Amino acid sequence: MPVMSHLYLIDGNSQMYRAYHAIRDLTGPDGRSTNAVYGFVTMLRKLISKHKPDYIAAAFDVAGPTFRTEIESSYKANRPEMPEDLVEQVPLVHESCRALGVPVLTLPGYEADDLIGTLTERATKKGMAVVIVTGDKDFFQLVSDSVKVYNPKDNGIWYDAAEVQKKFGVKPSQVVDVLSLMGDSSDNIKGVPGIGEKGARELITNYGSLEDLLSNIELITKKKHRNALLEHEDDARLSQELARIQTKAPLKFDIKTSRYSGAKPEQCFKLFSSLGFRSLLTDFAPSAETVTKDYQLISSKKELGDFAAQLRTHGQFAIQVICDDQAAMRTNIVGFSLSDGTHRARYVPLGQSILGSKPQLSLSEAIEILKPILEDESIAK
Repeated sequence: MPVMSHLYLIDGNSQMYRAYHAIRDLTGPDGRSTNAVYGFVTMLRKLISKHKPDYIAAAFDVAGPTFRTEIESSYKANRPEMPEDLVEQVPLVHESCRALGVPVLTLPGYEADDLIGTLTERATKKGMAVVIVTGDKDFFQLVSDSVKVYNPKDNGIWYDAAEVQKKFGVKPSQVVDVLSLMGDSSDNIKGVPGIGEKGARELITNYGSLEDLLSNIELITKKKHRNALLEHEDDARLSQELARIQTKAPLKFDIKTSRYSGAKPEQCFKLFSSLGFRSLLTDFAPSAETVTKDYQLISSKKELGDFAAQLRTHGQFAIQVICDDQAAMRTNIVGFSLSDGTHRARYVPLGQSILGSKPQLSLSEAIEILKPILEDESIAK
């Protein structure tokens, strides 16, 4: 039997908030808060190093109304606004994901939960195993034989169907029905007043599903629950609709593009340097193997003329005169080094006789070509 490929889907907002509250008073060189970014990056790097995902992506909410607020305007109305010092970090969290090789998923009108639900369904239909990285119990409803929830808190906690039932008291397929009865104060999902978490679990366990429960209200022995459902049947159905994670969001994303091929060292080094994450820089520091460079030898008047034209267009360049003796009265100029950017340079050897090498320019030929840009005050040196 072939080994299944694993797709890790990160609940970006959940992990970003967790990082924000876990680390406080961390700022970058420019004074901006960086605690959420640092915590998120640390979590993400640990996740990748430990679990080595075949495919990976991170989903985030976007500001603005969603299809749930169109159904019920009070949905999430009680939630406080995102702290300003976290708002300014969101783009940096996204940028960090991309630098570490993790695609970022957003879709106006839908929450991160729905993007994860949609990709989970697509992936499992392709025969892939899915790991949802989150601390949110709502995702228990997506757990199946090929879908697990992983909470990276502490040393990590795994939830398969058996663990969901142990933790939440019902099967994964019944989680949304329990939520529809007990409600969710954090999302302002009212549920059915008078039926708490314990009562919701008992009712769904006894009747199997919300639909079967509502079809048999008259059989409920506990008067309080029976009357509550008779009075709030519509609230239960609405709450179920709000609590259910959508699996068919119109997300234009090919799972193939989430295949993990590693971090982008240069992007990571530049970003983490700007954020002051010195402890991370060693792993991404440029090396001879990773740096894109353009170093060439110039041995003809045409080559030097072409490069001089590029230096003029660039508007600035660096030059180093190479001599064969430290004593100014005895030395001879044996070459010029020219550069117009990081890791891009040319060396012009002058009149040196090296067995098997191309003919080289003379000093006078080189000066003749370089003189106009050396004397041009508009070109910085």
